Amino acid sequence: MHRPMNLAVVTLTGIAALFCMTAPATADTAPPHSLPPQVLGLVAHATPIPLSCDGVVCQALVSSFCLQEDRPAPADGQAYDTAGSGYVTLVARKADGSTREFSGAGLLAYVSDGHFTRTRITMDASRLASLDATEVSVRIAPMVSLIPIGAGPVPAEIAERDRETAFGEPRFTAADFFHPGKSRPDAAVTLTRMINHLPAAMSGGVDPRAIDPFKRAALWDHVSASGGLQGLSTDGIARAKSELDRCGQYAEMGFKLTLRGCLESAHDRTMREVNDDLWEAEVGY
Repeated sequence: MHRPMNLAVVTLTGIAALFCMTAPATADTAPPHSLPPQVLGLVAHATPIPLSCDGVVCQALVSSFCLQEDRPAPADGQAYDTAGSGYVTLVARKADGSTREFSGAGLLAYVSDGHFTRTRITMDASRLASLDATEVSVRIAPMVSLIPIGAGPVPAEIAERDRETAFGEPRFTAADFFHPGKSRPDAAVTLTRMINHLPAAMSGGVDPRAIDPFKRAALWDHVSASGGLQGLSTDGIARAKSELDRCGQYAEMGFKLTLRGCLESAHDRTMREVNDDLWEAEVGY
């Protein structure tokens, strides 16, 4: 079974392309191109993750991981449904500061960001009024899995394997590797907290957030003061901070990059490292 390729940390053009490679087809398996994309897992975090709203959609980027090494990686925009024994809670804050919590089922959507390491959680911004909310966030419990939504019916044997992956031993095994409190998963969560505060796209030129140490410090101070890092390990937070510093060093050296792109690359590399360890420990899922 092929292992995911280790790619460059930072390139002059931005984020490296990331893949979870597919295994060769055998006589009793469908060709890789006919298979649905990978079942994923979400990294749990008890502290709510704010969704940024622009009048059309509310969304946040969260850390995800691959549970099926032999399946195609999700394309950008691949939709998923939640599965597994965990759940995602929507936290709605009203104008008076009070909060209410709802099940995310039927309210939230899950879309791949083009890598198995990153998933966007989205909500139609028009729902804010019906929730009587001025802002919303999500809390991810342990053991949340994501099953891909296909364009048509999935063969029974594939659907059964996906359910076993999402609910069964493969998911429990992965939970030990991506458990909150461990350095690399906590670093990834910290990196997403920074990424979610940065614009998704930027026109050409030098990114002032990357090259200006005061702007980078302001980003770090904002994330630290937000309470979003509560409960994360000191080692994981320090690792994420070192990645922020490294991105700044690259920018100051003249590398053409955006701070968001550099942090996304660091995040993806961190998550792939843990996935590699999972594949080494559990061959065959």
